[in-house]
Amino acid sequence: MKYNNSMAKRYSILALLVLLPVVVSPADDTTGTSPATTNVASPSAPGSKTLAFSNDGGIGSDGAAKDANSYQVRIGELYAPGGEAYILPIRIPQLPDGQQFATVHIRMQLLALSNESGGLANADMYGLGVRDTDKVLATDYYQGAKPDPKATLIQANFLTPTSKVRADADTGPYVETSADGDIALAKYLNDLCSKPGSAGKIVFLRISYDIDPIPDGNNAYMLLTSGAGGENETPLITYTLGPVSKK
Repeated sequence: MKYNNSMAKRYSILALLVLLPVVVSPADDTTGTSPATTNVASPSAPGSKTLAFSNDGGIGSDGAAKDANSYQVRIGELYAPGGEAYILPIRIPQLPDGQQFATVHIRMQLLALSNESGGLANADMYGLGVRDTDKVLATDYYQGAKPDPKATLIQANFLTPTSKVRADADTGPYVETSADGDIALAKYLNDLCSKPGSAGKIVFLRISYDIDPIPDGNNAYMLLTSGAGGENETPLITYTLGPVSKK
C-alpha cells in the first residue's frame, strides 16, 4: 500500500485529536466534587436547633404497641371500636443558664388519610409528662373529644379532614403546629424544664383521635415516623432560645 500525502494528513489529524485534553462540563461531572442539591424548604427561623426523639410509634386502645419499626403510624380507627394514637418521645436538652425555649415548632408529613363516607374526625396533640426512659406505656392511649384530664392539651385539631397530604418527599406539603400551638408547646416545655434534673429526660407527646366511641369505617390519618427513609420525611421539631422571662 502506498503512503501518499492524503493519508499523511489523515494520521496527523488523528494524532492531534489524541493529544488534545478532554474538557468535562460541570453539568456532566460525576466525580462528586460538585454534589447535587435538593429542593428543601427552610422549616424554621435562623439559628434554630432541633430536638432529638426516639422510639416513636403507635399505641392501640388495647394497650399494645402498633406499627413498630414502620415508616408510618395510624391515628384513628383500628378495628372499631378500637383505635390507635401516635406517641412521640422527645429528649429534653441541657439549656444554657438563663435561657428558655422562645419558640418550638413541629412539622410532619401526612402520607395519606382515609375518610370513608365522610366519617373522619379530628386529632389533637397532647403532652403526657416526663419520664426517665422513652418506653411507651399502655396508659398513654386516649381517644375522645373531651380533653384528656391526665394530659396537657397542646393543640386541638392538629389533624383535620382538610389536612394536606404530602405530594413530594422533599417539599411536602407538611402538617405543622399553628402559632398558638407553638406558644403552648414552648410554655409546656419551659414548665417541665423549670424543674431540677429535667435535662436528659424524656417528654412524651401524643396525637390522638378526638372521637369516642370510634365508629365502624376505615377512617384514619397515616403520618410518617422516624422510620421513613427520606431526609425531609421524618418529623422535625425545631426550637430557638431566649432569656428566661421575669415573673
